[in-house]
Amino acid sequence: MMKCLLFILSLSFCSFEFAQITQHDSLLIPINLNQDTLVSNSGEIITGYILEQADGYISFQGPLSEEINLVAVDQLLLIKKANKPAEVLYKDDTLVTKIGIFIACKVLEVSADSISLFQYNGLIESPKHIDQKSLLLIKYSNGTSEDFSALSSLKPISKEELKELGKLDAKAYFKTHPVVIAGEVLLGFTSIFILPIPTAITIACTKPTNLVNLENPNVNLISSEPEYKLAYAKQARKYKSRDALISYFSGLVACVGTLFLMN
Repeated sequence: MMKCLLFILSLSFCSFEFAQITQHDSLLIPINLNQDTLVSNSGEIITGYILEQADGYISFQGPLSEEINLVAVDQLLLIKKANKPAEVLYKDDTLVTKIGIFIACKVLEVSADSISLFQYNGLIESPKHIDQKSLLLIKYSNGTSEDFSALSSLKPISKEELKELGKLDAKAYFKTHPVVIAGEVLLGFTSIFILPIPTAITIACTKPTNLVNLENPNVNLISSEPEYKLAYAKQARKYKSRDALISYFSGLVACVGTLFLMN
């Protein structure tokens, strides 16, 4: 029985060793978990190794180079060290569209006809662009604003844009219910009896029922835009399954640890 439990534990641990991914030019690029990632003020994504961080500078080495570069921290939007939470160095600006959608992001550049922006919602992604004509205004983090209401032709937001917004908002605002997390931990802890395992799987795979989070500035789109709701619910289900899986295996690890201590 103990060997069986150890095998399950090792298998579950391996299941979490997924490579972190980042999106660049609509492609998913794998990032080695042992590498660090910097995002510059222009939105450029740089991977490699942080050798030292001190006095407002970072000593950084590329993955295939012996050359060491010195990077000023004030020239960065984000620092993501290997296997550690990201350090976000910017404050969000807010884009408000003409149909009332709020987009939290960092504005990188305002060009003649579009806005370049960077967003971080758990994944490091390349900069996106939005048509100026679809915007009402930009509220910058320093308190200033820029008005675009005089631009002609209100361009309706497309279904694809609604889906992308729903996905991003789910990443930022969906929270797995604490009861789900506590239940999965308990089921993991009692998995020695085998019976809780199907229940744990069922809970993890069930769609979340409550998608409303009043902190989401676009929460009204859940009831008014089917494409937004579908994308939001799909991403929320992924997050719920992830949280449930992590909670279950946390309980399982606690169970195995307890058995070791008892022997």
